[in-house]
Amino acid sequence: MGSDFRLSVYHYVLTGIVLGSVQVAFMAVFGVYQREFGLGMIEEIAGIIRGALMAVLFTLATTFITRQLLFSRFVLFFSFPASAFLLSFWHSQFRKLSSRTGTPSRVLVLGVSDHAKQLGDFMENRAQINYTVVDYLDPATSIEDFTTIIKTKNISGIVIANHSIPADKLSFVILTCEKMGIQYKIAADIFALVSLTARVAHMGGTTLIESVPAPLSGHGLVLKRATDLILSAIFITILSPVFLLTALAIAVDSGFPVFYQQTRLGKDNKPFKMLKFRSMRVGAHREKEGLSSQNESMGPLFKIRDDPRITRTGKFLRRWSVDELPQLFNVLLGKMSLVGPRPPLPEEVEEYSRRDFKRLHTIPGVTGVWQISGRSNLGFDEMVKLDLYYVDNWSIWMDMAILMLTPSAVVNGSGAY
Repeated sequence: MGSDFRLSVYHYVLTGIVLGSVQVAFMAVFGVYQREFGLGMIEEIAGIIRGALMAVLFTLATTFITRQLLFSRFVLFFSFPASAFLLSFWHSQFRKLSSRTGTPSRVLVLGVSDHAKQLGDFMENRAQINYTVVDYLDPATSIEDFTTIIKTKNISGIVIANHSIPADKLSFVILTCEKMGIQYKIAADIFALVSLTARVAHMGGTTLIESVPAPLSGHGLVLKRATDLILSAIFITILSPVFLLTALAIAVDSGFPVFYQQTRLGKDNKPFKMLKFRSMRVGAHREKEGLSSQNESMGPLFKIRDDPRITRTGKFLRRWSVDELPQLFNVLLGKMSLVGPRPPLPEEVEEYSRRDFKRLHTIPGVTGVWQISGRSNLGFDEMVKLDLYYVDNWSIWMDMAILMLTPSAVVNGSGAY
């Protein structure tokens, strides 16, 4: 009789425990278990994806050297997408249930400017950690009472959001916080930075902020472009039936053309024709000026929740973001990327400030941080902040996380109009 090579459940359970432990270790190294992230779930899931892949590669390498793997390596390869998806789902649900529960951290914001109050509002309503902003303190008048305020209001954290505090007062605040064991954060004015990216460095006991090359340069650009080519070709092939049905629906509902080419500005402010399925009646762009009084967005953006120019089919296409699918051809041609900042209209860019132009330092995307963070529900300034953070902190793992989160954002439909 031949030997029976079938493995028991024990072998699979043991392998799963080992692989899971290795993955948890890698996720800890990649910062998955830190409490707060700049882009919330995007960076957390990016770390999960990276940890899952590295755990599989590490296990494959170890079993190849020791020759201890008793079953097909396909099982390990399959565990990468399975564990990345399941862990991402679990972490997202856990964050929703636990991120803003329990006793809040009582925070004092040192600053009374609009920027300080926007930061305080974000901490109270959208941060992953449960914060309560106790007060906004004007450093110009109240800094001498700083110690008393901390004690009487039971402050557990300080946010320094005023960039004009004299050095001696700032030193007093920091030393007081260190003496009393109070955690402090200093808000860097990102809009005042000219360089693409910056990091904290130390030289001779002095803390410096130095510029570093943008992550989307050199081999980063090559990797991103290769990913765009491969994935856009796959998506176009898979979605070709959707393209045909959508074109037919538009033609029956409102006639031809079924596509709409719109001039947008891409990387380095260069114009290109962005392709979309037509969701408005023909000539709708010429009606925009007459609807300016109904604009519901702030800044250069133009958005109307119940835009009268949208066709019946167009409402469905916009609700499920089907009108955006032809942009995959823009990706294939190199005019867009799968992930990146929203490509602006030329008239929007005419109203840009100097710091807003920084979001045009990289190629625009079909989806991005803005699209999965509320889309039209976000104001222009918040959209710019998200895009700038993406440009300064890009990684292929972040792109993968955004692509993973995009379907749920489409299903949720928040800001889709």
